[in-house]
Amino acid sequence: MNGLTFLFAVHNHQPVGNFGYIFKAAFDDCYRPLLEALAGHPGFRFAVHFSGPLWEYMEKNERACWDLVRELSGRGQAELLSGGFYEPVLSIIPEVDRVGQVRMMNDFLRENFGQRPRGLWLTERIWEPHLPKSLAAAGIEYTLLDEEHFHYAGVRDLATTYITEEEGRSLRVFPIDKKLRYLIPFHSLDDIDAYLGSIRDSGGTAILGDDGEKFGVWPGTHKWVYEDGWLEKFLGYVEDKGIRTMFFSEYLDAHPPAGRVYLPPASYEEMMEWVLEPDDQAAYKKLKAGAAPESRRFLRGGFFRDFFCKYPEANHLHKRMVMVSGEVRSAGGDAGGLKDLYKAQCNDPYWHGVFGGLYLPHLREAVYNHLLDAEKRTPDPSGWKALDYDCDGHEELFFRDRTFGLLAKPSAGGALVEIDYRPWSRNLSDVLSRRPESYHRPPSDPRAGEEEMGKSIHELGKKLPPEAAELVRYDWHPRTSLLDHFFHADTKPEDFRKVDFGEQGDFVAGAFSFAPAGRTLSLERRGAVWGKGERVPVAVRKTIVCADGSLRVAIEVENLSGKAIALTYGSEWNFLAFPHEFELLGAKGAALYGGTLLFEAEAADGLWSFALRTLSQSEGGFDIIHQGYCLCPVWSMDLAGSGTKRLSIVLKERHGR
Repeated sequence: MNGLTFLFAVHNHQPVGNFGYIFKAAFDDCYRPLLEALAGHPGFRFAVHFSGPLWEYMEKNERACWDLVRELSGRGQAELLSGGFYEPVLSIIPEVDRVGQVRMMNDFLRENFGQRPRGLWLTERIWEPHLPKSLAAAGIEYTLLDEEHFHYAGVRDLATTYITEEEGRSLRVFPIDKKLRYLIPFHSLDDIDAYLGSIRDSGGTAILGDDGEKFGVWPGTHKWVYEDGWLEKFLGYVEDKGIRTMFFSEYLDAHPPAGRVYLPPASYEEMMEWVLEPDDQAAYKKLKAGAAPESRRFLRGGFFRDFFCKYPEANHLHKRMVMVSGEVRSAGGDAGGLKDLYKAQCNDPYWHGVFGGLYLPHLREAVYNHLLDAEKRTPDPSGWKALDYDCDGHEELFFRDRTFGLLAKPSAGGALVEIDYRPWSRNLSDVLSRRPESYHRPPSDPRAGEEEMGKSIHELGKKLPPEAAELVRYDWHPRTSLLDHFFHADTKPEDFRKVDFGEQGDFVAGAFSFAPAGRTLSLERRGAVWGKGERVPVAVRKTIVCADGSLRVAIEVENLSGKAIALTYGSEWNFLAFPHEFELLGAKGAALYGGTLLFEAEAADGLWSFALRTLSQSEGGFDIIHQGYCLCPVWSMDLAGSGTKRLSIVLKERHGR
């Protein structure tokens, strides 16, 4: 196949906070054998990107692999690609962090491997038009994007390279061939040969960049790629056919751009489907299936930032990250604070698709841990501070002392949306609500989930597990804390768990007025409770005081009518705690984290409690994931006309007063 040039890039990543055994397995099953196979064919030139978490793990635990990278780099076989060091989605982090993360990777590669990277692996290929300016400022000359980006811009010739710009700062962009992405390594050499031949015959260049994990980590790939010999056969095929491999930077120097392009916000096709709500996903797929080929460029899915609309938890994490970034910079941005901030920008917990991502508590917890460590390097405000941190047009209230960090949202039920235990830098409220996902619906193909060799994880069908019917119960509000429920008298704890009850009040999602004063925050809503066919005006007042290792909440329920009423009131709290960290203490409360913290509800008639579990998908199928615990102390009260009931809840350190 003389005359064909093949540009090959491989991207390897494991997220901040992933388990050590997963890092080890990825090196054993994929990264090391892939590099060893490539080293055995020194004429095969390629580009490789490892994310910062992998570089750090490799330097400490995989010295043979580290030395192999140095060998491949030193002999001119491997071109090292830059990127945001801790693999952030560059377009969603502040500009100063964007440039800082890329420069951190550039310096790391230069100091350890002697290469000044000219190209960058763009996390999840998530593109926004302002990126050329940022990347140029960090010394980057090119990146790789999916062919979808170019389709949407009306570009037809994808077997070449283009140039784009922002404010006069230019960037070369390489289109990744989607068909090659699905052929390699999942199809036979005959299929690959036929497709590469068509590229050669058209005078084009074969361009491939994709996840390295598909060469050994994804289900079934280690056996296929190594034990069955696919990779060795493929490398031999490239040599026998005389296919020319070269660095992307070499190609850039030898070939002028085919033209200038302006690409819309985009990612790979699957990502732009995952971001859609389930009904929209179904409608989009139906529309796409019936569209003529010439119409496809006008059809696209969602926009990556829509994950912040789809998942309130992702939005909260993102806006907190932006907030902490500003605080760290204002405080002088010391090296330790910046490193923790950068780790907290690792992309995985900010979205969810075929990978666990946001659904995985250990990834969210790790990111929050670094975020709170960075925040602890900044001055604490004195008392409560008002700030619209999430840009929703409503002010939120923040408080920090040595023990707790609190974030209250008066506009959404007067809830505590974040409770941090600062000695551990742990967000106790890091709980994911149960919500509908497109993959909760039965597959259209009854054979889905059967053995399917030769397919990417994006093509594999998956069968719902037998427990699905019990797990797909959906919450109608985010699982925050200090939410005010009024239950029908017949409501049982099991009804609450199953979200199979009628909410009698309008407080859970209602707006509260607020008044901060020193360490105290007062919240009030004059709303209503429905009972016996009539609407009864009721006021709920909540006073939050944080001091001496304790978070104390005084709750007052007032009957604003002249009639006597009977009410069943519950205060909902949700905590990220795993089974070994949680112990119920009867109606009076619970011990959390081995008894480090105690949750107590004074004179409650009962304490409703259940474990929150979600059904999510991952590369290998479906996962049932423990997300935390819901606690809801319940009081029955008979209120005379204009009568008032006062309640008390405390979350405190065991040694607190």
